[in-house]
Amino acid sequence: MRVLITGALGFTARHLIELIASESECELYLTDCISGGSGNILNCDLTQRGPVEDLICKIRPERIYHLAGSFTNNYDIDYLVNVLSTKNILDALLKYGVSNRTLLIGSSAEYGFINAGDNPVSESHPLQPSKIHGLTKVYQTYLMNFYCRAYSMDIVMARTFNLSGDDKRISKLLFVGKVCEQIEKIKKGELSKIVVGNLEAKRDYIDVREAVKYYQKIMERGRSGEVYNVGSGSCVKMRDLLTLLLKEAGLDMKVVEEEVPLVPDKTDIPEIYADLRKIKTL
Repeated sequence: MRVLITGALGFTARHLIELIASESECELYLTDCISGGSGNILNCDLTQRGPVEDLICKIRPERIYHLAGSFTNNYDIDYLVNVLSTKNILDALLKYGVSNRTLLIGSSAEYGFINAGDNPVSESHPLQPSKIHGLTKVYQTYLMNFYCRAYSMDIVMARTFNLSGDDKRISKLLFVGKVCEQIEKIKKGELSKIVVGNLEAKRDYIDVREAVKYYQKIMERGRSGEVYNVGSGSCVKMRDLLTLLLKEAGLDMKVVEEEVPLVPDKTDIPEIYADLRKIKTL
């Protein structure tokens, strides 16, 4: 079994690679667009059709975990990484007639504007993204739907909520990564305060090690063309999460400075957590 993992230098990929390597015998191929990685990681800009075609033609992967993604909320960047890279991979698989199953990684940001009464949110809930990142992930979802129906391709999707973990590779664009970065700077004497935004919002967090187990389960048992929520099925207030992170670092809320906007951000959803009944059936 030839398995390709994109975004191999990322936070999530490290844990997925360890899981797959420990539980299955396969030819594991890793790719990332970042130069200077370890020697076993193939450098490939997935936003460029030519390099992607070369990669797929060379490896002919029977399974692809497409973990490469972007959540900058800059449309030009997120569209290229989340949408165009996915299209390039699927087009290359079609071009070379590769028999393959591909797992795409969606986002709870696709649900966007929801009311408290909509929780827990199921996969059938309307997609109403409130941010650019979520919008591009919706485009990715529609790509899956189109390629499954038009070309009978075997594609499944994990619609992931928020990830946590103690890995230093977690993105600094995410709440946990940003806070951990500031905590380290406080310990080094480089900062005196941790600056955060709204701490009243409630989010669904799942440990990355549990998330990748779900990814593997969806890959192995998921129904083609289907989306599966990946989360904890419960929510935590951001203030409580921050308190926990500070406690683990030997700090308290005295080092925190909240920057609450005078005008509430309508795109900041108060509460969202996953309905996991669908994935529990796998």
